[in-house]
Amino acid sequence: MGPYRLIDSHIHLWPAAEANPDQHAWMKYVSPLAKQYSVEEYLHSTGENIQKPIQDRQLKGFVYVETDRRFVEEETEKGLEAWTSKTLDELRWLRRIVEGTPRAGEGHDENSSQLLLGIVAWAPINKGPEQFNQYVKLAREVAGPETFSRIKAFRFLLQFIKDEKTFREVALSEDTIQTLKSFKKNGNDFAFDVGVDQRSGGVWQLEHAVEVIEKVHAGEERNDKVVFILSLSTLKHSQDTLAYSLIDHLCKPDLERGLQTPEQTDNLNRWKSCIRRFAAFDKVYMKLSGAFSELPDQDPGNPLSIDEIVRQMEPWLDTLFESFPPERIMFGSNWPVDNVRGPGDRLAWVRWKLAVERILHQYSLSEAAKDRVWYGTAKEAYKIDLA
Repeated sequence: MGPYRLIDSHIHLWPAAEANPDQHAWMKYVSPLAKQYSVEEYLHSTGENIQKPIQDRQLKGFVYVETDRRFVEEETEKGLEAWTSKTLDELRWLRRIVEGTPRAGEGHDENSSQLLLGIVAWAPINKGPEQFNQYVKLAREVAGPETFSRIKAFRFLLQFIKDEKTFREVALSEDTIQTLKSFKKNGNDFAFDVGVDQRSGGVWQLEHAVEVIEKVHAGEERNDKVVFILSLSTLKHSQDTLAYSLIDHLCKPDLERGLQTPEQTDNLNRWKSCIRRFAAFDKVYMKLSGAFSELPDQDPGNPLSIDEIVRQMEPWLDTLFESFPPERIMFGSNWPVDNVRGPGDRLAWVRWKLAVERILHQYSLSEAAKDRVWYGTAKEAYKIDLA
């Protein structure tokens, strides 16, 4: 039986007009995603009936995570609004969802707003607190009051910095540390979604992410510490926040290759050490999401069995559930990104939900603990008001 109530803590959406390399540079290389993914299509993939009263729906809503829009730091001389124009376009589109004012064919309507429970927006965290606050002011103007009120966290992907020296220079710079500290100062109250990747970057990305959290939390009272949110797949052996620290996709372990060499075993041990260090911070949360992007490619006509998905994830899941309490683990689908290497647009969401049901049963979670993973943790970490 499925969960009684569910918040999907990690999804991405974009309209057809912005599904191109001009808005998303990465779409040049991931062409299957270079098409519209709308609220309507998301709901179709979940099988949820939006016409049901919210109290009768299993899916209460979702957290939208920014989609790595194109920005050109080399054009900073043109002014903040110019070089961040694509990320501001993203906020304008989210505003149309929130305010129920879709453009023709965008795939959302006046009912869609109630599903958008929180937004993780992009922000230039590496530019120092002054520029960050300027960007927040600009975002507030562009988004409007209702949409801006749903911005619960920010994200700035570090996973694409493959040179360790450069990574440290950016992630551990005084500008970055002080910007993250400002997430809980001067009236701000934001979390940070951490985007790091062991598999394509290196386990050192996780180790340096621990250092970032240590520095951001240093000297702060508990209530002034930023939440960091991570994802299990990011932390995989192979992806955010100290206000709250949310860690995306298990930090992207290497689920595809598994443990075939001494180096991979060493990386797994270092990954485990990082997970335990992350768990020691009570303001760090983990998303159980993103696994299909790290497992072997699946054929939609013959997808991996649920048993096989869970079996391949067990070495990482063992550490996750040994280290993090259910109160700091949350369900996320990583839709539609996980559709590509997962079993396709039609099946990926439902099959990941089935896999998580099996995982929670296998690790003997109580009904109350399951409710935290499916619903309560995301509600708490992102400070979602469902009243």
